[in-house]
Amino acid sequence: MDGQAVLAGANTRWQALSTTHKVSLVILAIGVVLASYYLTQFIRQMNYATLFARLEPREAGAIVEQLDGIRVPYMLSDGGGTIRVPSNRVDEARIHLATAGALGVDGAGWELFDRSKLGITEFEQQVNYQRALQEELRRTIVQLDEVEAARVHLVLPEKSIFAEAQAPPSASIALKLRPGADLNQSQVRGVVALVAGSVEGLGPENVQLIDMRGRLLSGDSHQDPAVGVALTHLEIRRSYERELEQRLQQVLQRVVGPDRVVAMVTADLDFSHQQSVSSVPHGEPQVISEQTVREESEGTGTGGVPGTDANLPGPDVYPLAGGTQSEHYSREERITNYQVGTLQQTVVQPPGELRRLSTSVVVDGEVTAGRAEQIQNVVAAALGFDQERGDQIMVAPMAFDTTYQEQLEEELRQAEALAAERERQQLIYYAALAGGALILFVILVVVAVLVIRRSRAAAPQVEDVIPLTVPVEAASSLTEKQRDVRELTKQKPDEVAQILKVWLTEK
Repeated sequence: MDGQAVLAGANTRWQALSTTHKVSLVILAIGVVLASYYLTQFIRQMNYATLFARLEPREAGAIVEQLDGIRVPYMLSDGGGTIRVPSNRVDEARIHLATAGALGVDGAGWELFDRSKLGITEFEQQVNYQRALQEELRRTIVQLDEVEAARVHLVLPEKSIFAEAQAPPSASIALKLRPGADLNQSQVRGVVALVAGSVEGLGPENVQLIDMRGRLLSGDSHQDPAVGVALTHLEIRRSYERELEQRLQQVLQRVVGPDRVVAMVTADLDFSHQQSVSSVPHGEPQVISEQTVREESEGTGTGGVPGTDANLPGPDVYPLAGGTQSEHYSREERITNYQVGTLQQTVVQPPGELRRLSTSVVVDGEVTAGRAEQIQNVVAAALGFDQERGDQIMVAPMAFDTTYQEQLEEELRQAEALAAERERQQLIYYAALAGGALILFVILVVVAVLVIRRSRAAAPQVEDVIPLTVPVEAASSLTEKQRDVRELTKQKPDEVAQILKVWLTEK
């Protein structure tokens, strides 16, 4: 059976159907096509994952172009800002986009100088240098975890031969932070120092840093070093207090339950820099020199004892008759010099010494005196309480006002229930479409089978046409139309048989 015969048979069956059957089959066919389309879309969405979200039109266009090049199917949503690809090809697509450079479509960095152009002017060269430097700085800044996007604008004045007429360069940086993220002062100073160190002659005071909400992040801390030091001390103090508060929260929540205790710590830190030098004796004394002087004399005489008394006027003293006096003189003098060892100590007191701690703990609900004392002892042990230092701890039981928190939780539950309901309705919608398509397909098949069976049952079996011999007198009595029919039957018996089948089917 060739194709023409199949088409002829189908056409014959279609012509044999009534108008109602034809309209029903057309509607069923359209329903099956639409249901199949929506079912295919639903299956595709179930197997697709988000590749990138919150894209700019320029970025989305570059990514879509790369996806078309590697034949990766994709779906766009959120006005083209979100691109979804099959789940099993997400990693492949990201690696290819990163390799092709489609993820950094905001501008070109030093790649501008990879190809040198003939006839380029000095002005164009300077503009390309500024563009490349801005893009390289942007690529470096967006590496911070808190930064989602950045724009860098540099003002590079032309160099002048007169130093007084030379204008200083300046820079402006706009940051788009990730949701819930923020930059601390240390990170802000780091970004400012990065830009200032990358541009010749640019000082930190000429770098302005803002976020997409218009907040000035850099401030004036770079203009006064004392202000920067004060902010640094404040950050150190707050970081130390936050660490102690987290430790107290971890301990007390295990005791009184989560969300039933609040601990606040105030630390008094001494940031003054002190240095003291002291010398103390050290070791045994050592003899470094020794000197001894000795004098001796002996003799006889009649005089008195030499000295002051003998030289003073007074009564005469006469020696004994026939007697003599012996004289002996001896003197010894010793001088010894010692050297004592000394130990010199230099004590440097680093800034940040803790001078006093004040702690306040608020517990939700009623707390007995014994319970409050136990909590106070736990807090004292956790903080290293020192009464001589002047530390204070206060534990106060109070009823927490949870109205706002309960309202937020209720809104969150409602939002989650609404999202779940939407997802459930969407699933029901797609399931209904799929079920309708399946039912329509089954009905179409059943109707087609019934129609074919009815056609076959109603169609009479036409035997081969056997020419009959008609007597001359009968032939002469036939009309002209009857003779034409007879001649047509002789010439085209098959077509006449098909016409008879159609007539019998309609009757």
